[in-house]
Amino acid sequence: MFRRFLVPLALFPIISAMAMGATYHTISIPTRDGKLLAADLYSADTSVAKPTILVQTPYNKNLYRLGINLPMPDGAPLLPYDSLHYNLVVVDWRGFYGSLAAAVPGYDRGLDGYDAVEWIAEQGWSNGKVGTWGGSALGQIQFMTARRQPPHLVCAVPMIKDYKTKYTDFYYGGAFRQEHVQTLDSLGLADPEMILQHPTNDLVWRAIEAANDYPDSITVPVLMVSGWYDHYPDDVLRAFADLRERGAPSVRERHRLIMGPWEHTGVDGLHQGVLEYPNAVRVADSTVRRFFDYYLRDVQNGYESTPPVRYYQLGADEWRSTDNWNALCSRGDTTSLYLGSSGSLTLEIPTFGSRAFQSNPRNPSPTIGGSRLALPGSGVLSGPQDIHVAIEPRADALVYSTEPMESDLAIDGGVEVELHLSTDHYDTDVAVRLCDVYPDGRSIILTQGIRRIRFRRGLRPQDTGAITPLAVDMVPVTLQNIAWTVRAGHQLRIVITGTNFPQYSLNPNTGAPLYTPGDTLPANTSIYHGNPALSRVVFPVVSGTGAVRRSASASAVRLEKPVPNPASSSLSLRFSVERREDVLIDLVNSRGRVVASVASGAFDAGTHTVETRVGKLPAGLYICRMKVGAQMFTEQVIIAR
Repeated sequence: MFRRFLVPLALFPIISAMAMGATYHTISIPTRDGKLLAADLYSADTSVAKPTILVQTPYNKNLYRLGINLPMPDGAPLLPYDSLHYNLVVVDWRGFYGSLAAAVPGYDRGLDGYDAVEWIAEQGWSNGKVGTWGGSALGQIQFMTARRQPPHLVCAVPMIKDYKTKYTDFYYGGAFRQEHVQTLDSLGLADPEMILQHPTNDLVWRAIEAANDYPDSITVPVLMVSGWYDHYPDDVLRAFADLRERGAPSVRERHRLIMGPWEHTGVDGLHQGVLEYPNAVRVADSTVRRFFDYYLRDVQNGYESTPPVRYYQLGADEWRSTDNWNALCSRGDTTSLYLGSSGSLTLEIPTFGSRAFQSNPRNPSPTIGGSRLALPGSGVLSGPQDIHVAIEPRADALVYSTEPMESDLAIDGGVEVELHLSTDHYDTDVAVRLCDVYPDGRSIILTQGIRRIRFRRGLRPQDTGAITPLAVDMVPVTLQNIAWTVRAGHQLRIVITGTNFPQYSLNPNTGAPLYTPGDTLPANTSIYHGNPALSRVVFPVVSGTGAVRRSASASAVRLEKPVPNPASSSLSLRFSVERREDVLIDLVNSRGRVVASVASGAFDAGTHTVETRVGKLPAGLYICRMKVGAQMFTEQVIIAR
């Protein structure tokens, strides 16, 4: 899951270790059920008792042996192993690679962690102190090990993962996290068939989550590490708050968290997507070394005085700290930016209007950037990527932007997008990307979210339900927590589509039971603006609300209700433009097909009336769609006979 824990992470640390004289020894660790776990011990001198760092991996311990001839990315060693002062033990998980023969279905690997810690503590090369380290899957198993409270476990460094297994690990806003789960499956870490059998947050998922909610069982100090571009930032933030608020009282104040400008596969790296963060290279590594030195070697290095949370403020490109992330977010004002029919994102409530887009599962909006999970070498573009060419100009995207900021705007916390919308089917998706637009036109995606509309009321089975076609309803889309400063001259932007594939599975838009074979339909979705259907972006602002320029005027385009309504043999339409514009007006049926061309061409400033015959069209609901430049406007039409 984490590049450094596959080939690169498995390899590069041993360059440093071997260069310092450490060699590996194959060992077998016995477990309580009589099985043996395959492991390697890295030690410069087994005659000297030292503290030990334990790494438990499902990604093949043997890969650590191969790193001597490979360079280190960004100049950073990817494992905090100092062979002068520590031993390192790398263990294959039960049922994986060298420990394949130890496989027992459903076995609690936390018990294996306990047995490994206690076996290590008994060896002559061990001084009895053991710490654990690793990220993603290697992070979760550290929580599972700590839960069992092995007496000789002193501390743990679980990175880019929390301790819970739950519904939202595999679904986002009710949409199946397809790319994520397929990658986990390829690594032997997920069962897609079981996951797809439970597409709602049902009793099965709630029982699994309850069984994995154990912060009070963690009795050793923990250093958690994650990144804003990771796909688990909210989970890590919640888990850290759990440890500080519900954890064992003896260690609550000793837990620490680092949130950097990193992707899931890039902790401590210089390059994150298309951006670089030179002041974030080796920050986690240096902190982890201080952590281990303090707890495993009793080095008085001041680690205990470090702040509980250290986080990177994107945009401002600086490290900041706080005692409590949730308190930091709640102390700021909640600010709303309203979506306007001209594609604006402003503090003012706009006049009523709408824009429409068509979502076609057969031609989905592609996933580019964001918090993706894919195997190294797959060519997948993740993290902060520029989407202004590949995503925003597509016909299935609606773009809303602020004016350039007059001064810096700092946003710390979660972002909620409330969309008042209608669609012509019983179910579809609405996906949102949040971007920072640079003065040179680059639109850098920071985070994203999605909501399957049948889940607009909640994720439990009793909360789900079809939407009435063409009826207006509010659909929330939650975006992940972020610490981000929009710099003066930059713009804040959201991009709305009906698909984001392959990150999220495609909705066939038929309203049929989830994840069953069948045909697909294009869905026509309208986003509404102004009272009584205010679509908006809601976010906590720590500072700089006045940075958002207020719009000078409302939309320069107006589409009036088609008449007559109900229509008989012809459709009459009035619209106005403020300046000469190229206008295209179509009539679209419920399947998204254009059934009549109402107008096409350049129109001078002023009010215009156009008419088209609809006498041969069957009775029913239609959408009158007007495109003016990059803007889209819609009105519903009822044809009665």
